[in-house]
Amino acid sequence: MLASPASFAVVALTVLAAVLRFAWIGRQGFWVDEGYTAMLVHLSPGKMLALIPKTESTPPLYYCVAWVLGRVFGYGEAGLRSLSAIAGVATVPVAYAAARKLISNRAGLIAAALTACSPLMIWYSQEARSYSLLVLLTAVSLLAFAYARARPTTRMLIAWVVASGLALATHYYALLAIAPQAVWLLAAHGRRRSVQVGVGVVGLCGLALLPLAISQNGTDNASWIGLLPLGLRLDQFIRQFLIGFQAPAQGLIEGIAAAITIVGLLLLMVSSDAIEQRGAFVAGGLAVGGFALGLLMIAGGIDNVITRNMIALWLPAALVVAAGLGARRAGVLGILAAAALCATGIVAAVGVAADRNFQRPDWRVVARVLGTRAAPGVGARAILIERYGELLPLSLYLPGLNFWRHNRATGVTELDIISFTVPWVPMCWWGAACYLIDRGSLRPPPAQRQSFAAVPGFHQVWRRRAAQFTLTRLVSPTPVTLTRLTVSRGLTRTALRRDALMIQR
Repeated sequence: MLASPASFAVVALTVLAAVLRFAWIGRQGFWVDEGYTAMLVHLSPGKMLALIPKTESTPPLYYCVAWVLGRVFGYGEAGLRSLSAIAGVATVPVAYAAARKLISNRAGLIAAALTACSPLMIWYSQEARSYSLLVLLTAVSLLAFAYARARPTTRMLIAWVVASGLALATHYYALLAIAPQAVWLLAAHGRRRSVQVGVGVVGLCGLALLPLAISQNGTDNASWIGLLPLGLRLDQFIRQFLIGFQAPAQGLIEGIAAAITIVGLLLLMVSSDAIEQRGAFVAGGLAVGGFALGLLMIAGGIDNVITRNMIALWLPAALVVAAGLGARRAGVLGILAAAALCATGIVAAVGVAADRNFQRPDWRVVARVLGTRAAPGVGARAILIERYGELLPLSLYLPGLNFWRHNRATGVTELDIISFTVPWVPMCWWGAACYLIDRGSLRPPPAQRQSFAAVPGFHQVWRRRAAQFTLTRLVSPTPVTLTRLTVSRGLTRTALRRDALMIQR
């Protein structure tokens, strides 16, 4: 039996998605959040599960799968990100199948193309975190929902329950995608016992995760989100769904993507038939319902609304646009507009790969410049990172680093100061180089100081530039007893509260 042209197109789009996700998967170093993933998957399963509530604000399923794959593909950047890349590639045919069932075959092909070329989907397919797996599992639940909505067979309901339960075990904000589907199934087939049982089982899965969610809500893992202005977060949400986080000629690309999206919505209203409109209404209803649920959670005191936590709504929203661009009466105009929207996504993704300032900061180059200690065991090495209070991810590349706590006196023979210069982006939180500047800052920080007063007993031997970083090395021929206070005074600083001061023995 010969494969259909649509099958060949889906395969080609899946291959394109794989190229866009795997081509530069190891180009960027780990950032802080990925550093926690790398740290966790190195542990034994018991220690990992015990530490997740203290370091993460998500359920454990992603880390359990990453723990296994890390031992298969390795713990480097490409190895640990492989799970997200595989999930991102697998989402493409699932998006096609879901849109095909809900809307039409043409809409399915366009939905697959938009998924393959989305800069936001590509970014999280290259990040060792749970978001790409969340998108895949909620996409599978959407596909199962599409079949169960039309005909709630036991097989489709089981598929929906399994996909929904796994999505909730991956990220709590899968609720935004799953809850509207559950409500819709109950509204359409609520008298069926199988539907009642299926929705009940998914509800029990959510309740089983509630104690863990409450314990994690008591930490400050995600408390910073609610401190950011909601209006700016919602503005980011719309823009980042369109073109991702950053891109060359961002204003132009953003304008083109927004214009094409509006064209798709207009075509949906004037060029689609009743079946296409009905399917788009379902997808749009799920997206709007999930968004409204996120806002209701804010009203209830749970404010984690930010683009990455709302990412499960990207696919149903994309299906609405795909329905308009793929409408039968839209003809060539719809196809050309879809191709242009995909092209803007590829341009944005390639732009990120070409510009280091759009990428995650590469602490690997810092570790290479600092190198191993010349005389280990003779005094300690102190490392100060200016205006950046994290031990991770540098400690992944320089083993043996620890925070210099309290005012403990330590014999030091080498003092390395790390500063950085990156373009300022207001409210940067997603891990790109702009994250080196305070993520909650709404105004540019003061210029980084590039000269240092002498620390007693030390002299400067070199200063080097590496990527966004400037590294300065001070040394002493014999160990000098230092405290945090003496380092602060030596660097003409009044406090080190925003800096990471570390010791490597």
